[in-house]
Amino acid sequence: MKIDKEIQGNIKVPYTFLKGTLDINAKYFMSKIDNGISEQTSHKTNVKSDMTSWTYFINDVEFLKILMTILDKIDSLPISNTTSYRLSDAWGIRQNFLDYTERHAHNPCFLSGVIYLNNSDQDLLFPDINEKVIPKKGSFAVFSSFLNHSTKRNKTFKSKYAISFNLSHKGFD
Repeated sequence: MKIDKEIQGNIKVPYTFLKGTLDINAKYFMSKIDNGISEQTSHKTNVKSDMTSWTYFINDVEFLKILMTILDKIDSLPISNTTSYRLSDAWGIRQNFLDYTERHAHNPCFLSGVIYLNNSDQDLLFPDINEKVIPKKGSFAVFSSFLNHSTKRNKTFKSKYAISFNLSHKGFD
């Protein structure tokens, strides 16, 4: 065997990470998620729990109203000066006892996000940047889609509800 060059290393890459809270009608969204889960057939995903279809909330007016406030903030960031984006996915999850999310990223999307609908002890972990999001009703996070994230297993009998979404580069399909 002849190897001409082998390189291993780390590269510092700019990223975006926002977290905050929103005023949200959690009851409406949790009910919608329960309905969407009952309509959904199984599919392979990093979310090891019940979830709706990937596009379940894409045309939901109540979700879009909430998302608009987040998009207004994203549009004020320097990163949005260089990228046109669109909402490509918006799905609901319900993580029950022992459910979890495997470590993964959302490449090649631009930004991803999650909005929590109720309080939970099942934190969202971002090991690459040593951050975590504690799920509280109305709490949210928006992050560069290449950031790895996961949850540990839900150790309680209280289901955690959330809506996740991806913003993709316009023209990317």
